[in-house]
Amino acid sequence: MKLSPYELYEAAVIDARSDVRLFRRFFLEINGTYPENYREDFSGTFKHAVEWVKCNRRNRSWAVDLDPAPLKFGTQKHLTKLSDEQKSRVRVLKQDVRKPISEKLNFVTAMNFSYCIFKERDVLKDYFKGVYRSLHQKGLFLVDVMGGQQLMEASEDRRSILATKEHPRLTYFWEQLNFDGFTHEAKFAMHFKISPSSRRLKNIFTYDWRLWTLPELKDLMMEAGFKRTHIYWEGNHRDGSGNGVFSRRKYEEDCLVWVAYLIGEK
Repeated sequence: MKLSPYELYEAAVIDARSDVRLFRRFFLEINGTYPENYREDFSGTFKHAVEWVKCNRRNRSWAVDLDPAPLKFGTQKHLTKLSDEQKSRVRVLKQDVRKPISEKLNFVTAMNFSYCIFKERDVLKDYFKGVYRSLHQKGLFLVDVMGGQQLMEASEDRRSILATKEHPRLTYFWEQLNFDGFTHEAKFAMHFKISPSSRRLKNIFTYDWRLWTLPELKDLMMEAGFKRTHIYWEGNHRDGSGNGVFSRRKYEEDCLVWVAYLIGEK
């Protein structure tokens, strides 16, 4: 059975159940309670928005993306698996993430470095301001951030994953094609192999981003109105690779590649 590009993407980088647990944990640690209203910006196939309503019957979610193709895929594959009652608590919106919605929210995320499509400072700041206005008091806004010395050069990361029963040996390749030291603009591509003997499926997804630094993003959040920021840093295995365990930090030494969550608190 042939996998669609969105099935490949989800198998490679999306673990919605674990992510939603993490989001709820962050909110509880910062605010002492669990959030209910959630918006997934740059939502793609909106697995997080679907998982959000499944974990608590009081939860409601909004999924926002400009591209109709992944929204259609998510509607056909994920939304159809929900009960009618759960479906009533999910809204899928084909629109710019900078356009406001009428509901006030507890939690907003922009995951998988998607906000890096905004390369100009004023544009990204306007987006952050819009998120700030959409939040309840004590609402949180989360973005993931990547950094490290290795991002200053072209490289390729290869990872084997258990994707599906039909394709248990799927491998994906995350390739950084270039990096501009003057602008911090970089281009990336995702490639896949269904099995070790299959041909490589090249450039299934490509990205043209500005790699924003943590200090820049913290400053922009504060200028947008957030009263404070929190950094959750990923720990390491002994070999230096990320272990998927995130804890709040105020200081950390740089390393070759790192991933962190930056949270703005209203």
